[in-house]
Amino acid sequence: MSAGEEFVEIRNRKGKLLRGMIHWPAPAKGGARAPGAVFFHGFTGDRMESHWIFIKCARALARAGIASLRFDFFGSGESEGEFREATLRTEIADALDAVKFFRRQKGIDATRVGLCGLSLGGLVAALIAHRARVKALVLWSAVAHPKLLHSLAGTLSRPIAGRSGFVEYDAREISPRFLKSLTAVDPLKAVARYRQPTLIIHPENDQAVPASHADDFFFASAASLKEEIIIAGADHTFSSLAWEREVIERTVAWFGRNL
Repeated sequence: MSAGEEFVEIRNRKGKLLRGMIHWPAPAKGGARAPGAVFFHGFTGDRMESHWIFIKCARALARAGIASLRFDFFGSGESEGEFREATLRTEIADALDAVKFFRRQKGIDATRVGLCGLSLGGLVAALIAHRARVKALVLWSAVAHPKLLHSLAGTLSRPIAGRSGFVEYDAREISPRFLKSLTAVDPLKAVARYRQPTLIIHPENDQAVPASHADDFFFASAASLKEEIIIAGADHTFSSLAWEREVIERTVAWFGRNL
């Protein structure tokens, strides 16, 4: 595959189309297949994420010789489905389907794939890293305690008249099944089974997911090579050029060394 950006559609196990983008690096000498990373966006996010940080990181990875896939979960962005139909279970299934799809691409070295997740996407990445047998993991502002999101949704949302159990958050309908699914997983237990290189990047001033979640991931991680980085002054999505630059540079360097 030549260098560039390729729009793709992934049919998930429910038959729904997930839409995304593969970023291809320049071909390696001798035709060697490229290592790659798969991005998982956050709650109510999409495959670009805030201030296009996923796009910027994917392009930086391509310049470093690493391919990547970023896609919209079922019910998010341009993928099929309604957000009210999504649950954490559907996102986990989509994540596994996306990794499988990415590994099957002709230009990808299936043995050298990593994951990068933001916020709830970080929780999903932590949950599947061992199961998907990926070679490296990067967590950005990742949720270590899913009940936090359950309580936030209860605090920040409001009931929808005539729809029992459904709530409205940020002009989106959230189903009671989504909220219930948050209480059925344990990302800390999952990372305790994952032994490959793990990088945890968290903002110092995260108002949504406290920096203590990063500490909990770090201490739970079974990786022999792991690192925790707190970005001084940063908010949940690293919304300044300096914060964003540090996150991207550290992520590209981590995948460059460990894929």
